Amino acid sequence: MADKIAALVQMPLFGHRALFRDPVFDADDKALSAVYSAFKPWNIALENITLKENPATLGEEATTFSLFSGRFLFNVNAGGCGLLVRDPNWSEADLIMNIAGAGIAAVLGATHGVVDKQVASITMHLTPRTGTIREITSPFVKIDADHFPGGSIKSFGFSLYREDFTWVVDASAAFPNSLFLRMDRWFRPDISLEQIARQLNEDEAKVLSVLGLEVN
Repeated sequence: MADKIAALVQMPLFGHRALFRDPVFDADDKALSAVYSAFKPWNIALENITLKENPATLGEEATTFSLFSGRFLFNVNAGGCGLLVRDPNWSEADLIMNIAGAGIAAVLGATHGVVDKQVASITMHLTPRTGTIREITSPFVKIDADHFPGGSIKSFGFSLYREDFTWVVDASAAFPNSLFLRMDRWFRPDISLEQIARQLNEDEAKVLSVLGLEVN
């Protein structure tokens, strides 16, 4: 087996969202006090709560609770609720799951919404410390790149789709000689946040192995 290529992780994001079976059109108003109380252990303040400005649709309308200087963002709207974490680390998985769990429980208790499914996502940019992203991605694309019109190909992209997950690997628009990776996975409403975290950890390890990368 060839040695793996060390890669630098940049701008990682973790997202989890519980989607309602039917919209709860006053979810923001009903959940406001409940989520505020649930987040008191993490020093929530009124200044940490914002409303979406000038939403074009009800789907865009949302109330967002900001924790840890904006690194954790919990939002609620008519379609569901969820947590977005900037620069997540698996060492803080318990904290992430506790905050997500407290927020979701508060929303469901206040709105009586019914969760239809859950979706969890990891996105990141990966910069190889040696070599090029073309060398990493070329084994996954069957194309005669040397004879492709328009000049030299600098990278390739590919995606995989299954009923319960998608992987997208593409060239990063944010960093030179870097890959953009997005993993989405859907779960039944009865799957625990702990199970979701374990599955995402396995997914991340698997896709990095497929790409021949290791992060440090």
